[in-house]
Amino acid sequence: MPIDIPVISHVDASPIPTPLKSNPSAIRRPMFDTSPFRLKTLFTQNRLGILATYTLFAIENLLRLAQPFALGWAINDLLNEQMLGVGMLIGQHVLHLLVGLVRQVYDTRMFSAIYSALATQMIVSQRASGVDVSRVTARASLSREFVEFFEHSIPMLMKVGFSVAGSVIMLAWYDWMIVACCLALLIPAALLSHHYSKWTRRLSRGLHDELEKEVDVIHAQNEIDIRNHFDEVARWRIKLSNAEAINFGLMECFILGAIVAVLFRACHLSTVQAGDIFAVFRYLMLLLMGLDGLPRLIQQVSRLRDVSSRLHKPT
Repeated sequence: MPIDIPVISHVDASPIPTPLKSNPSAIRRPMFDTSPFRLKTLFTQNRLGILATYTLFAIENLLRLAQPFALGWAINDLLNEQMLGVGMLIGQHVLHLLVGLVRQVYDTRMFSAIYSALATQMIVSQRASGVDVSRVTARASLSREFVEFFEHSIPMLMKVGFSVAGSVIMLAWYDWMIVACCLALLIPAALLSHHYSKWTRRLSRGLHDELEKEVDVIHAQNEIDIRNHFDEVARWRIKLSNAEAINFGLMECFILGAIVAVLFRACHLSTVQAGDIFAVFRYLMLLLMGLDGLPRLIQQVSRLRDVSSRLHKPT
């Protein structure tokens, strides 16, 4: 019986691929596309929506800064049997409310869509490169922090900036000596923030190391290992909370000194009115609340830096 022998019409003369061992550069090349997990890339891909919500948030913060001034104006006018200040206060409050409502409705929808696309791309790319399911699951959860950085951390940074810089400018409107007292707070705040940043970066690394093991521990179904894992996660979270509490306590000591100094200065101004004193202390509180927000912002940035290093790992 005749046998059909296939005719080879073309011979591939391309060179045989060089083994990986003889090509070190191939080993160092990333196994998957890590660019979506960089803040700059994520912002560039969604810049129009992100800038729109930040614009609304900036307007919201400017209106928030106007509130103490409007309140002081209303108090002074009411004491003088006038109503213009009350009208300004009502207008300020209504505008602040409307802008805040629009911003909250818009940014939740936008950032949810961004996270959906980011998590999908991360899971597909890492599974294609051979990363095990447990690590991909943990990293999918951690990748949420990239979106939360734009959704919460940047607005928090903007709020801190508006609270600190805006309050300093408005306090200067009333008295320069009050501004000097407040600026003295920035020196210990900067020193504490620098130390706190290093501290939380180390603690965040330990927490994330434990979280990446979670799926494997649950899959093993060993009661002792599961209990030990969640106890260890709790210990890392407690350490982060303790660090924040210690930083907060130290800052409050300096804040108390600033409050007493501003109290003496404001009450001894020659042309001060009741509404002006109220406005000064409202701006002082805004400034102090802005400084209180720094530890949480630093903690979030430290966590994000550690998450970023993990998402760029091929395994």
